[in-house]
Amino acid sequence: MKAKTITGNNPEAIRTALELAVNEGFQPTLGLVFVPSHFDYSGIVAVLDEHDIAIFGANTPDKFTDQGIENDLASILLIDLDPAFFRIVLKSLPTSDYEAGVIVAREIGQIGCSQFKRPAFILAIAQAEVPGEALVEGFLSGAGEDAQVVGGFTGGKPYWSEHAVFTNKEQSQDGVMCLIIDQDRVEVHGLAVSGWKAVGTPKTVTRSEGNWVYTIDDEPALDVLLRFTGAKVDMNESDDLLMQIGTFPLQVIGNEGSPVMKPPLMFNKETGAVLCGGQIPEGAKIRFSLPPDFDIVETVIDSARDLKKQVLPDADALLVFSCIGRQMSLGPMIEEEINGLNEVWKVPMIGFFSLGEFGATKGGKATFQGTTCSWVALKEK
Repeated sequence: MKAKTITGNNPEAIRTALELAVNEGFQPTLGLVFVPSHFDYSGIVAVLDEHDIAIFGANTPDKFTDQGIENDLASILLIDLDPAFFRIVLKSLPTSDYEAGVIVAREIGQIGCSQFKRPAFILAIAQAEVPGEALVEGFLSGAGEDAQVVGGFTGGKPYWSEHAVFTNKEQSQDGVMCLIIDQDRVEVHGLAVSGWKAVGTPKTVTRSEGNWVYTIDDEPALDVLLRFTGAKVDMNESDDLLMQIGTFPLQVIGNEGSPVMKPPLMFNKETGAVLCGGQIPEGAKIRFSLPPDFDIVETVIDSARDLKKQVLPDADALLVFSCIGRQMSLGPMIEEEINGLNEVWKVPMIGFFSLGEFGATKGGKATFQGTTCSWVALKEK
């Protein structure tokens, strides 16, 4: 499998780059297309259609390739994989209802299993309000508890503005799009890694509903969060915790694998509740996180180095879904993280900064979490 990244600020620039690659003997069959939120992608779709390239596309404001962060350009990873080895599915999900999310994801999981014995699922989600946990539950119930599920929620600016996922023939502003890959033909290996260091003793979520955590150890969640992080919040300025104090993810301790990250996003000053980037059930054990440092970046890069050494010495392409919270919290260090991942295999890479990530933690199964870098390397057998 060969891969190549191209970028451009309009369809003609993409056409020129694509035709140059084709003239050199490259015949791509699949394009992962990530374009700015304001971008009219119909022209790029037309260009790729001319070359019979299947499209896995998304509007997303902050994205990157092996050439660096490219916020104002359309970025495309072209791959010459046999079309028999993959399938692209896009399903609309017009409701944020939990059970509806489970049903749609289960259907896609079952489609994958009907096509391949060992399917892997790469996701881009435009329906920002559906619980990520519902989608994970659906995929694992439809394709098995060990199913590979990797990807992220796309975003616009402002981050919850309208945006879309799209294929050659379809588009949706509330869609769940999935690239299904045959793992008997393509090796798919990756991890969801945070790197945030835990602090303090485990505590218990004693009251929660959906993404809202009301009490921790029977105290208002906001009071506990601020006491243990030492962060300062102006109750009258904004209810946006992420913008006021940065990222101090709650680390949810599970029965297997590394902790799952759920960042606090907003608060309600009347109730003292905290809205998190994902659901935390009552009774869950959590720990708080220390402020970010460079070790966070090294932890992510080391996870790829270890996998290269132990499992996948060579790769053909790399996909990365990194939380927008990492970009905000790490500042310039985020480029070191992205470049460091790229240096592990030194292959064409594409990714975007997401609003919630899917992937398996070390020693665990696929989950939904935030403030995480979920990466996956591909290698044709």
